[in-house]
Amino acid sequence: MTIRTRLIGMVLFCFWSAWWAQAALCETPNRNRDIPVYFGFALEGYPIEEGQVRSVICETGLSPHILLFYLQWKQPKASEPQLRSCLEAIWAMGAVPCMTWEPMRIVNGKEEAIDYRNILEGDYDAYLGNVAATIQAFGQPVLIRFAHEMNLKRYHWGTDEAGYGPQSPEIYRRLFRYVVTFFQKAGVSHVRWVFCPNAESLPNAQTDPKAGWNEIAAYYPGDEWVDVLGVDGYNWGTTQNIEKHGWRSTWRSFEDIFDDPVRRLRALSPKKPLIVFETASADSGGDKDGWIREAFQTAKRWGMEGVVWFQVNKEIDWRLQSGISAQMLSWLRSEMSCSQRWAEKLPSVTSK
Repeated sequence: MTIRTRLIGMVLFCFWSAWWAQAALCETPNRNRDIPVYFGFALEGYPIEEGQVRSVICETGLSPHILLFYLQWKQPKASEPQLRSCLEAIWAMGAVPCMTWEPMRIVNGKEEAIDYRNILEGDYDAYLGNVAATIQAFGQPVLIRFAHEMNLKRYHWGTDEAGYGPQSPEIYRRLFRYVVTFFQKAGVSHVRWVFCPNAESLPNAQTDPKAGWNEIAAYYPGDEWVDVLGVDGYNWGTTQNIEKHGWRSTWRSFEDIFDDPVRRLRALSPKKPLIVFETASADSGGDKDGWIREAFQTAKRWGMEGVVWFQVNKEIDWRLQSGISAQMLSWLRSEMSCSQRWAEKLPSVTSK
């Protein structure tokens, strides 16, 4: 067999896998259709292109309902010329875009959070206006996960790292409300705003007695500014050790990771839809197939709307297909619902 023949065969296989995944997804009866759990992937890189999505479908045999990407802010008056094509590529592949919008820039190779005063004083209004106009012209539902995982010092939105402290929750609430209000005034009607903390606050009162201020509830902007509740959390298995990583990880179930933050989020707003926007499991230290099965069963039991898998080989290989069986992928397809229009049914604070 020639190299050209092999390449043609690989391309045809990937296209067939993408088609088959979508067809199987829509034709396979869901044993629990009354409680659908929408499945998604979080992908690295910007802009997202159709070829990248096809590759993920080819690798996993799963067509996502949500595709999450990461976008850092530009200069105060900049536009986002690639945003429209990114949103369209995701929609064309049958998924709803989720934009993790990070108010930071890369300066001399390092992440630098944008000073909250510059945002609140209107210095970035031109940039916000350009993004709002692009999303409005796109015309389809978009989830915006603004300044996620705000309860981690690693992000310290609105300040430098030294400024992360008791005043951080108030700064975050002001930033969130400002951006949502801007979009409301701009008449952007099809955005759904996501409040998405990390499952565990770090620091916290257990690791630092002075960090009792760092609670999920303290950051919540209020029901008037939030459409969807979210949460991120990972099972690191036994991949991390003190000698190399400075901490020791253990195998944790989906329920163990998310039970406490889900309770806290439900207490804030019992009727808001709830989605896990970043999760994944290592395959070291336990049964990854079993972890995934338990994750979806728990998500359904809790009445969650969706689960998004972090499809990235980063600190470890988090990708879904790493370390699981073909039977598990088949089971996942049977558990998924295939409507792309689910996001349109979510109430929107922007359109009020």
